[in-house]
Amino acid sequence: MLDKLRVKAVYDDFIKNVSLTEEQIRILDMLINKDTIVKISMEIGISQRTVNYEIKKIKKLFENYYNFQLLKTIMLL
Repeated sequence: MLDKLRVKAVYDDFIKNVSLTEEQIRILDMLINKDTIVKISMEIGISQRTVNYEIKKIKKLFENYYNFQLLKTIMLL
C-alpha cells in the first residue's frame, strides 16, 4: 500500500476520492515518511493502539479504492 501511495498521482487521487479524517491523512503522511508508530502516537497525541487501529482502517479503505480502480480499468477495456 505505502509503495503505491508514494506515487504522488495515486496519493492525490486516493485523498480526493476517499473520505479520510484529518487525523487519518496525518497518520498516512507520517507512514509514507517512514515514521514509527511510537513517533506518530507522540506527535498526534493518541495511543499507539489507536494509531494501529487507524492504520488498519486506512489499509482497508485503500484496498477498496484500489480494487475499484482496477474494476473501472477492466470495464473500460
